[in-house]
Amino acid sequence: MPGEQTSASTDPSSPREPSDILTSDVLLRRFFETSAAGRRAAASLRRGATVGVRFTDVPGDFRFYAQDGRPHFDMGKASDPDFELTIAPGAVRAIASKPDSDVGDLGITFFQHIVAKDPSEKIQVKLHAGLLKLTMHGWLGVLAAGGPKVMGWMAQKGLKGPSAVASALSRLKKG
Repeated sequence: MPGEQTSASTDPSSPREPSDILTSDVLLRRFFETSAAGRRAAASLRRGATVGVRFTDVPGDFRFYAQDGRPHFDMGKASDPDFELTIAPGAVRAIASKPDSDVGDLGITFFQHIVAKDPSEKIQVKLHAGLLKLTMHGWLGVLAAGGPKVMGWMAQKGLKGPSAVASALSRLKKG
């Protein structure tokens, strides 16, 4: 697969490789290919839901989207993404280390890295879509799939009630 590179001369198709020798793009692709939580979250997404992805340690553009309810992650620039993510290696390792977690735990990990202060752990988000488009593309369904765990975590961060999602979105749009 394009972009599958390791920093050692290990077979990149081996599922038993230590994650610290795989590049961030390979780790994230494998996570989406094998994670039940990733598949469950992607099942909520509708046609047109797309995320642009960049890594702080791997050059190039990548895109995440769902097709027929299955997550896809590949090389290439996303056209008209709902949002763009710039992901540091620590965040990728944290997400990829949870292949058996549920959507709620995965969502909390994702959000923890959005608010992280350490640049090597940070996920930067640039939001392009408004609440209506995000809803139409199924992103609120992904949030709902995280259930009480994600909502509880958001409440701990001061995002409570029906306006919590709108408030979080406005924070992301401000940068």
